Amino acid sequence: MKSINISTVLQIVALIFLIIIGYMTFNSSENWKVITSELEKANKELKISKDTLAITKDLLKNSRIEFKQMKAQKDLLIHQRDSILFAFKKKNAKDWNELQNIKDSIQQTNNQLTKDRVLLEGLFGLNQ
Repeated sequence: MKSINISTVLQIVALIFLIIIGYMTFNSSENWKVITSELEKANKELKISKDTLAITKDLLKNSRIEFKQMKAQKDLLIHQRDSILFAFKKKNAKDWNELQNIKDSIQQTNNQLTKDRVLLEGLFGLNQ
């Protein structure tokens, strides 16, 4: 049998390693292209989501402002109604005790309105 030179064997081994490294590099560059394209798609979707979120945030802000306005109008109507009712009761009150009861009723109504306002603000997150 012919003796094979060690340098030839080492060259063959080095060539096999180069082929393996070249294949892995080519294969990983294809994967890199796929990963890059997927990242670009994800980036575009993220930008669209950010735009949608910004629009939704603006709409929510406008809705909150409208809600506060409607709530203020409702509170005004309630106070006007209570004022008219208590003014009528005050006119028609017969004695001091009845006037005191009306005063207590006004205080209770105001306390209840304050509690309702705090509850509504907590429910709708307006106290932030």
